[in-house]
Amino acid sequence: MKKTLICASALALVAALSSCGGRDEAANNVAAEYDMNAMMADSGPFADAEMRMVQAMTTAVGVNAADSWVRKMIEHHRGAIEMSRILLAQNVTGHVADMAQQTIDKQTAEVAMLEKLVATGNPDPSSAALYQPAQMSMHDAMMAAKGSDISDSWVRKMLQHHKGAVAMSDIALANGATGAVRAQIEKTKAAQQEDIEHIEGMLSGQQPASEPAAPAAAAPAAKEKAPSAKPAPPKPAPEAAKPKPAETAEPKAPAAACTPEHRAAGHC
Repeated sequence: MKKTLICASALALVAALSSCGGRDEAANNVAAEYDMNAMMADSGPFADAEMRMVQAMTTAVGVNAADSWVRKMIEHHRGAIEMSRILLAQNVTGHVADMAQQTIDKQTAEVAMLEKLVATGNPDPSSAALYQPAQMSMHDAMMAAKGSDISDSWVRKMLQHHKGAVAMSDIALANGATGAVRAQIEKTKAAQQEDIEHIEGMLSGQQPASEPAAPAAAAPAAKEKAPSAKPAPPKPAPEAAKPKPAETAEPKAPAAACTPEHRAAGHC
């Protein structure tokens, strides 16, 4: 009887603890869902695109670490393209609008290059798991990033987006990427680092996020001097007419002596 009471008490305690654990788990789930909803609300019009991007990256699995990087980076870039299109649909102007269009153009071209590097073979989930911490860290930072307006929010989210690409590229380089894929990883990392430096410069006040970049002052074009006309060579002075030699009158032949006969005949 005593054992029965003890067992009953133990079962009651287990049930109570289980009930408490179930309530705690449900409460935690509700809190997590509330936090996610609040974060998505803060993320503005980009929230759905950010969620689609991280889900696509999570399910992208390659045959090795390098191939997983390729597949995940394709989805990473597609996310940036979608977010940039969302921004441009808000009729933003200025430097940020130019940045968004450049992002669309550059990332679209890179997706095409990455698709040519996708390997064939059996997926290796362990190779994709290498990127999960960096991937989720990027996602959380992007979702939390917000600015004073939609342009500023996009800029801050892109900063975290680029940092995530650099972190994932470092993982790929440290896990045996070789050949053409390694060359592409290094190229992508360098481009993303340039974008990071540009955005950090904007956020530090060197370049306002909402104003167009001032075009570099063009150096004034040096006025081309008209080639000075070479002085025409002086025309040679007309040669002075040489004086014609004076014509000497031919001496007249002396008159023949008139003989008396000729005189008489009237000849002289």
